Amino acid sequence: MLVHLSVHNYAIVEHLDLELKRGMSVISGETGAGKSIMLDALGLTLGDRTDSSVVRIGADKADILASFDLDDIPDARAWLAKRDLDNDGPCILRRVITAEGRSRGYINGTPCPQGDLKALGELLIDIHSQHEHQSLLKLDTHRRLLDEYSGSQDLARQVQLAAQRWRQTRQSLERLSNSGDEQRARHQLLSYQLEELETLALGEDELEQLEQEHKNLANAEHLLGVCRQVIDLCSENDAGNVLSALTSSLQRLTGFQNPPGALGEAVNLLSSAQIQVEEAVGELNRFLDHFDSDPQR
Repeated sequence: MLVHLSVHNYAIVEHLDLELKRGMSVISGETGAGKSIMLDALGLTLGDRTDSSVVRIGADKADILASFDLDDIPDARAWLAKRDLDNDGPCILRRVITAEGRSRGYINGTPCPQGDLKALGELLIDIHSQHEHQSLLKLDTHRRLLDEYSGSQDLARQVQLAAQRWRQTRQSLERLSNSGDEQRARHQLLSYQLEELETLALGEDELEQLEQEHKNLANAEHLLGVCRQVIDLCSENDAGNVLSALTSSLQRLTGFQNPPGALGEAVNLLSSAQIQVEEAVGELNRFLDHFDSDPQR
């Protein structure tokens, strides 16, 4: 049973503390006195939806706390024990809603999702009014009342455990079946790929060559452009190129009679460089002439 309700900064209520004892309690008041607001606040601790509009104007947050005596509610005690949320005192549900619209729920001081508040609240209390849902309309309540009336609670728990095991076993079977389908599909894919590779009959190092050729084709435009630029810089640029510079340098150095030994060595090196540049240009031209850049081949 509900033994205590505390409401802070909810709607028009700045502060409210309500203590309840066993037996029947009656709260009366004229229209607008706040009776429905009190019930709405209690509903929030039981998992009802809300937004920032319920926060009292000027306040940072609304804070509602409800305490329940569980001596006569064994289902609620079992629910808490199953989730390690039980304690020796009353069950305390708390809901905090900030002015920004964030909502936090607590069961016995432990943060919890709104769904847990709602599930536990359905075991703790019924709110009977014109617009509120009543537990008598729920199939779970029908079954519970029938089992209690017939004294079949133990049998009902056994059936529940058996149903849980059956569902778990069915889920395991479905996972294994899906896993088998995935393995068969992968086996078919790998078999197809293996047949394709065997049909190609690739020779030694042919795969690496194909991969390199694929890279070349993927960058063909850039590769050809770079080669043409290098040829232009080395031999074809009328404004100045490497071969022209080497030829001019050799002509100037070889114009001396009886040049020093060190100068002769420099001439040999420049002559060797000229030959190597000419060979490099020739290799680049042959590469351009024989390069097939057709991506469809």
